[in-house]
Amino acid sequence: MKEEKAVTLQVNGKKIQVYCALQAAPLVIYHAVMGEGKALWQACKKVECPAFSLAVINGVSWDDDMTPWAIPPIAKGDTPCSGGADAWLAQLTGELLPQIIAALPAQPTYCVLSGYSLAGLFAVYAGYKTDCFSRIVSASVSLWYPDFVTFVQQHRISEQVKAIYFSLGDQESHTKNPYLAPVEENTRFLAQYFSEQGLQTTFQLNRGNHYRNSTGRMAAGIQWALQQSL
Repeated sequence: MKEEKAVTLQVNGKKIQVYCALQAAPLVIYHAVMGEGKALWQACKKVECPAFSLAVINGVSWDDDMTPWAIPPIAKGDTPCSGGADAWLAQLTGELLPQIIAALPAQPTYCVLSGYSLAGLFAVYAGYKTDCFSRIVSASVSLWYPDFVTFVQQHRISEQVKAIYFSLGDQESHTKNPYLAPVEENTRFLAQYFSEQGLQTTFQLNRGNHYRNSTGRMAAGIQWALQQSL
C-alpha cells in the first residue's frame, strides 16, 4: 500500500491530513487524539491493508464533538461531556467530507468512519444519523457511555452501514469507576446485537489497558473493514 501523495487541508479551523491512494479506493475518516495520523498510516502499511485513502482530522473537542448527549464528569477532576456530536457530524458531512473527497485523485468507492475511545463511540452514533458511511471501526470504544445501549436498541442504524468492528483491551473493564466498569459487557452485547441485525460484525479483545498500542488496534480494525466483501 503506497500513497500517491499526502496533502494537508485547513477547513473551519481543523487541520486534515489526507493520505491518498493511487486510484479509486475506499476512504477512511479518522479523528485523531494527539496528532497520530502519520503513525496510523504507517501502522496500516505495516499490516498490508488493501489500498485506501486516509483522512485524519485533528483538533476536535473530545468531550464535546465526540459525545452524543451531555453527561456530568465521570471522575473527580474530570470535565463534563456536552453532547455536541450532532452539530459536529453536520459539519463533518456537510463541509469537511466534500473538501476531503475533492482532494482525492478519484471518487472513493465507499467511506469508512473510524475512531478510538470516544471517537469510536461517535463513529457508531454517526451510523444512526447519516447515510455517508458503509463501515464503522471502533477501537477501544467507549461503550460505557450512559444510556448508549438503550439508544441503540430504540433506534435503527442506517441501512448503508453493512459492517462494524469493535475492539477493547482486556483490562479496560477492570476499574472501580462505576461508569467505566460495564464497557466490556456492553461491547460484547452490542457486537452480538448488530450481528443479529444482519450486519457483518466482529469483536476483538486485545491485551492491555485502554492506552496500549492504540495505533496498532486502529490499524487492525481498518484492515478488517477493508477486507470485508459486502
